[in-house]
Amino acid sequence: MVSLKKLIFAVPPPIRQRLFAGECERTGGVIREKYSGKIVYLLAEELSEEKRISSVSVTIPEILGSTLKYLSTDRVKGQIELLEKELDANNTQINPGDLSIINSAAGLISMNLPGTEELRSLTENMSRLYDRYQDISAKYLRDLDKPRDYQSFPFIKITILSSAVAARLCMQSGDRAGADEWVSRAYSDVVKAIKWYCLINSTTDKDKDHFTRISGYPAAEFFEELKEVLASPATKPKYRFPPMEAVYLWSCAEYLRGYQLELESI
Repeated sequence: MVSLKKLIFAVPPPIRQRLFAGECERTGGVIREKYSGKIVYLLAEELSEEKRISSVSVTIPEILGSTLKYLSTDRVKGQIELLEKELDANNTQINPGDLSIINSAAGLISMNLPGTEELRSLTENMSRLYDRYQDISAKYLRDLDKPRDYQSFPFIKITILSSAVAARLCMQSGDRAGADEWVSRAYSDVVKAIKWYCLINSTTDKDKDHFTRISGYPAAEFFEELKEVLASPATKPKYRFPPMEAVYLWSCAEYLRGYQLELESI
């Protein structure tokens, strides 16, 4: 299931003015100066539809928080429940032990800091879990006889979720390098998945040649090429639009990149 949510966040009036004037730019939940790269604001306070004064509306994947700092236990556990339902619908289940690992880790967010040994043990377990589901998702993407049956998608979500939780715990324990390693790992794997989704969704030689060529580009250049595809006329697109799975993961990549920027500023 692909689900992007539109949320409204409060921002100080001067920041909003600079954002819409083009002096600042938003990457995920991070707003920073366009030319210096200095972070000036983190999106945190969600607003209702009635309170749009000095606010910005953003689209966010339900699996992630606006910023790493504000990723919450409730959001993680809510997403785990949705993932279970998604997998049940396909007659698949998450290993109960794996669920226990993620839930235990999520329960520590914004609570007591885990000790050094507890954090090490927890991150080792999360790393093994990440590798296992990354392998499963890669198998489904590459080895299925019918590659358009996107059964890999919930497993990719598990890797993203586990990496965000592990990074959040490292961050609150003062291990910035560890947090950055987790986020960078997920970002790299998500970009690879986006490129592959675009490629296997290609039905013409023209599309295949295009997406094969740009799959070799660095992430920033690849996303610029995707923007060009999306900007082409819907009635006569230059290339086939990326599938919704790729668009969803693109949004995840944006917020993971925001997490990287957030960690760089610490």
